[in-house]
Amino acid sequence: MLPSALDRSRPLSLYLHVPFCASKCDYCAFYSVPRSTVPDDAVERYMRIILSEIHALSSEWGKPFHTIFIGGGNPGILGYGRLRAMLEAACENGLAEECTVELNPESVTDEVESLRPYLTRVSVGIQSLDEGALKVLGRNTSVEWNQKALETLSRTSLDFNADIMTAIPGIGVDVTLSDIRRIASYGPDHISLYCLTFEEGTPLVARAIPVGEEAEAEALIASWDLLRELGYRHYEVSNFARSGKECLHNRLYWELGQYIGFGPAAESSIGYRTVVSMRENEDIQSYLSKPELTCCELTAEEGEEEFLLTSLRTDTGISKREYKARFGKDFDTVYEDRIRRLREDDYRDDDERFAVTERGFLSLDRIILEMVMAL
Repeated sequence: MLPSALDRSRPLSLYLHVPFCASKCDYCAFYSVPRSTVPDDAVERYMRIILSEIHALSSEWGKPFHTIFIGGGNPGILGYGRLRAMLEAACENGLAEECTVELNPESVTDEVESLRPYLTRVSVGIQSLDEGALKVLGRNTSVEWNQKALETLSRTSLDFNADIMTAIPGIGVDVTLSDIRRIASYGPDHISLYCLTFEEGTPLVARAIPVGEEAEAEALIASWDLLRELGYRHYEVSNFARSGKECLHNRLYWELGQYIGFGPAAESSIGYRTVVSMRENEDIQSYLSKPELTCCELTAEEGEEEFLLTSLRTDTGISKREYKARFGKDFDTVYEDRIRRLREDDYRDDDERFAVTERGFLSLDRIILEMVMAL
């Protein structure tokens, strides 16, 4: 089942994609389908297939997964019984170091505790505690639901993350700062802060105009300052955590580690010096017909580019020792000329690491493009 590129000496994580949601938000470009359009027997078939895939991988891997992440869509729409069945299957070789489930606010109930002992973490898509902002986003939730979800999670023994969105047209930075303060008052260990992006083909594009780079930067800088003041470390361009509460699963992505994804449109990446990218069937119909992973071996240049794209998103950046071990080249020799072209306050560079500063995060796409030009 697993390609020979899998490095069995390194951790392997598992991602499970639940493509169902109540309705699609106006800004969302991720693959999902409204649950009302999917017959009950198709949902049951999805469960049988994904449980079979998990079991087959667990049998072949033969040891616990490093991390597990169930994402969507809205996994909560399956119900807690089905989620528990997925977690039990994923943990048949032992508990993962971290296990996260994404939930929409309306799916968060006290029953989330029933997912213990497998579950360690919940990520909830709050986005805002302002009705005007939720309306602009076309969110299928309300401030009341959002507050109830936060109250419920604050009473559990689980770690939890709350997503917040800023740079929303017609919504000032004062709303974002209020959202941060109010959400932080519920005690999340982790907060993800994203600028609203306008994805081609989404309903949002047809009815709203982006706020512009200057307004985005203003909102981000003010939000970053407040999150730091509240005790959250800015450890990745869009992610903040209290000490020791960084998301291990996402860190694995950013370090170009190994993970297998099951479910419609789920992606995988395995290997070390040779990286193989894999993807499940693109949609629920083809997945139910015949689930299949398509494999693509990245060239050495593609693998290095992927490493830059992910590693430079974090405050720790690139370990030059790890770069040498992975690509067999000296980082300073390869990138010295490109680094000279960057603004000095956009990066940190010493004998051990190269990393983008917080100011540099505002120009991350430009910095990555400049670095990639060395390949």
